[in-house]
Amino acid sequence: MATYKEIKGDVVERVASDPTNPGEGDIWYNTTTGVLKGYQTVAAAWASGGNLNTARHAITGFGTQTAGLGAGGQNGPVKNESEEYNGTSWTEGNNLSSPRFYAGGAGTQTAALIFGNYPNGNTTEEYGGTSWTSGGNLNTGRHSSAGAGTQTAGLAFGGNADPPITAASESYNGTAWSEGNNLNTAKNSHTGFGTQTAALSAAGSISTGQVATAEEYDGTSWSNVNNANTARNGLAGGGVQTAGLIFGGVTTVLSAATETYDGTTFSTSSSMGTARRILGGAVSAPNTAGLGFGGYGPTTAATEEFTGAFNATKTLTTS
Repeated sequence: MATYKEIKGDVVERVASDPTNPGEGDIWYNTTTGVLKGYQTVAAAWASGGNLNTARHAITGFGTQTAGLGAGGQNGPVKNESEEYNGTSWTEGNNLSSPRFYAGGAGTQTAALIFGNYPNGNTTEEYGGTSWTSGGNLNTGRHSSAGAGTQTAGLAFGGNADPPITAASESYNGTAWSEGNNLNTAKNSHTGFGTQTAALSAAGSISTGQVATAEEYDGTSWSNVNNANTARNGLAGGGVQTAGLIFGGVTTVLSAATETYDGTTFSTSSSMGTARRILGGAVSAPNTAGLGFGGYGPTTAATEEFTGAFNATKTLTTS
């Protein structure tokens, strides 16, 4: 009787060089290097990055993992320091015009927008990559709001007008803020991301406690969507409406939980190395490269970098 090998050949393909376009789950033996290899999924993970120069919590984050920006915050006194991240280390830049913490933010490392302040500030500042300058004032002064969009097409939503918690949503055109339709549920200490016409609000606090609720914005109205998996506030996040990332915060205890959002559903991902709340965040679009920095638990300068799951060629044997 013929054997399987005689009929089908070797179970594992033998090749002189690695395939240029393998599929997930493919396995082959490289006869040149004498090793068994496979193409498989590498799990998402957080890893340590370079520390902030100034430890602080309630810091506002902007930009991406390799071009991040952190401004304001608190560690004893309220801070006006501004720092830029290049994917490895933080460099001090020019300070904010005024110290502020629990502020909202939007934009990039070279075109950022920061707004609001504790307890109910309404001032705005714009960053051009070198210096901060004054912008138009919010119509509703607030702190602990969320933001989305760009410096010239920004969005501020929710927050605490001290009191009350507000559902107010405003759009920025690079000069002035205009009131838009409110969130369905007033909340603060939530996170937001996306664009002025396609934004997301996730988790946070309402008058009765922490929530996992989420809402999407289409440029006109907010709509309730599927909840996040973990109810919490003081979290960070970023990305776009169809590919977002949220992380950190506090439930009844400090949280390291990380979730991805695909435009419909939140999915649990790899946890941060250190649980913390009121931290800064920056996420590259889509949502496979994130940055979490600063925060409280206690106040820290620590930075972590998130890498989403990806497929890669892995060596299965050494000989």
